[in-house]
Amino acid sequence: MANFILVIVLFSSLLLACAKTDQSILVKEGDDLLDCGALANELKFAKNLGKNAPSRQRHIKALQEKKQCIKKPEISISIGVSGSF
Repeated sequence: MANFILVIVLFSSLLLACAKTDQSILVKEGDDLLDCGALANELKFAKNLGKNAPSRQRHIKALQEKKQCIKKPEISISIGVSGSF
């Protein structure tokens, strides 16, 4: 009897582990389809989410990088040499 209960508990745990996680507001359906302007608006809206704001902002920023909406900073170095004899 104890083995039967153990099997049921393990099987239930396995099913729960394989279940789709709750994506709530942090990841909305259709986020991948948004253009750069809409992603910028979502990033502004994410500031109003309270404790969930950092997670939503990270997700939106990752999408912006994936779609190349944010230009990476360009670094330029110039070296000049001057002398007088």
